[in-house]
Amino acid sequence: MRLSFTCIGALALAVVLGLMTTRDLSAQEKKGEKKQTNIQGTVSNMSKDTITVRLSDSSVTRQVLVDSKTKFMYGHSNDNKPGDLSKVKVQYFISCEGNLNDKQQLMAEACVYRETK
Repeated sequence: MRLSFTCIGALALAVVLGLMTTRDLSAQEKKGEKKQTNIQGTVSNMSKDTITVRLSDSSVTRQVLVDSKTKFMYGHSNDNKPGDLSKVKVQYFISCEGNLNDKQQLMAEACVYRETK
């Protein structure tokens, strides 16, 4: 009888340790994922593959890199239509989302633009 309680206790301990290890592994996988960054502001300068954005309520500017994979939309984030980089102009409001590179430049995956904030 005493032996069966010991076996049940050991089995319960093994299950608890197994569950704790599984939870830690899933937390490590989430840490490895890059968190997306959002930059919002007014377009202050543009070139073929770079948009300079003056951040909202600030004089700080940030570089947003765009390429053929960047998806552009015209309008608001919750009410937009397909857009195009060629339609974006200086002084337009823009909100871009993506990951930062080593130089702290945003590699844009999607941008929403409109004439005013």
